[in-house]
Amino acid sequence: MKLGYRTITLIIFFICISFQNFAQTKFKVESLSFEGLKKTKASFLTRIAKVKAGQETDSVVVITDIERIKRLDGIAFASYTVKKNGDAYDITYTVKENFSIIPGVRTGEANDGSFLYRVSAFEFNGLGRNIIFGGFFKREVFNGFGVFLEHPYLFSNKLGLGVNYVDDTSQQPIFFDPNDINNSANYAYTRRGPELTLFYELNFKNRFELGSKVFKEEYTLINDDPENEGFGDVPQPQLNKALFRASHEYVDVDIQYQNQSGFRNFIDVNYFVGGEGALQTEYIINSTTQFYKLIGSKGNFATQLKLQISNTVNNTAFVPITIDNQFNNRGVGNTVDRGISSATLNTEYRHTLLEKGWFVLQGNLFTDISSLQRPDAQFGDQFSSDTFRVYSGVGVRFIHKYIFNAVLRFDYGVNIAGTGANGFVFGIGQFF
Repeated sequence: MKLGYRTITLIIFFICISFQNFAQTKFKVESLSFEGLKKTKASFLTRIAKVKAGQETDSVVVITDIERIKRLDGIAFASYTVKKNGDAYDITYTVKENFSIIPGVRTGEANDGSFLYRVSAFEFNGLGRNIIFGGFFKREVFNGFGVFLEHPYLFSNKLGLGVNYVDDTSQQPIFFDPNDINNSANYAYTRRGPELTLFYELNFKNRFELGSKVFKEEYTLINDDPENEGFGDVPQPQLNKALFRASHEYVDVDIQYQNQSGFRNFIDVNYFVGGEGALQTEYIINSTTQFYKLIGSKGNFATQLKLQISNTVNNTAFVPITIDNQFNNRGVGNTVDRGISSATLNTEYRHTLLEKGWFVLQGNLFTDISSLQRPDAQFGDQFSSDTFRVYSGVGVRFIHKYIFNAVLRFDYGVNIAGTGANGFVFGIGQFF
């Protein structure tokens, strides 16, 4: 019998519908239990899980629960089993926990060439309920510290709260002549104040934050710095300001220990109250888009597009967006340029060289591209030869699979195009 085109199309359609209905067939849950828990509370996981004992569910909800649990800072991995129990099913979620009390040390070279360090200690699974608390102390020419407390599920399985206080001072170069960025004035930049943030999880893939902060912002010329000769009569702005922040995060990323696959977008809008004079920043909008793809069993492709823009400023060099080793181009140096808008594209290929038990050695090939619009310049000027930078290089990662964010990274970036030299970059955690 010869089947016509329309008949074959209808058969395929009904097969697809039948498969979809089968895959999402509702079934009753008799019980939900957890295995492998040491620190994490079963009551907490029960609270955030969408599968509920005594209710109907389907396989999609179960898989979503597993992905949600794997995203928790205190969890390294999760899986599930389903066992028939009469007319219903017993579901078991098996987890492997991260070691969640993490001390941190970061070292490097400060903007004045001196030794900088940052020591911290954070608990990422406080009280077994994914509560984050801890703090840091840093020496980057000047001292700075911060304390943090975040409970993403304080009020419900969707609504949480975070508070922090930061008093941070560091040396920052200010480029009064955009045509001569090698001739900068060195300032002590201080920002101190408390911040309050509300977290809201709309669904598995969409999360929102609303925050407010009252802080003091000040730039003080470092008088005893020999590089500041000739900069005696320059602004030293100090202002009390307020910040209101709103953000949205879309996450569809599957995490397999050191490897990731999927898509993420983060949009953050900051509105400042109190800016005037030399400190004219009224708003900053940040957009970060990330894409990850597995290549074979050991490869991981990753790319990130970061866009930043602030309001136009007039006759001031005190602008908020910077080009820096840790944020844009690996190898370019510490705070080498400033502007009011930027675009950064980071692309890298990560390859697992060695995986044995808890330890992973990962190699990395990367290319970082950035552009910057300096103050009092046109938008198109950010693609000129002295503001458009391309760096490429290699790096290694030392990873502990069962300690949250325990990634030591070393990269060496080579200048391919634009201004700047070559250099090493050291950090904790993946670059993105």
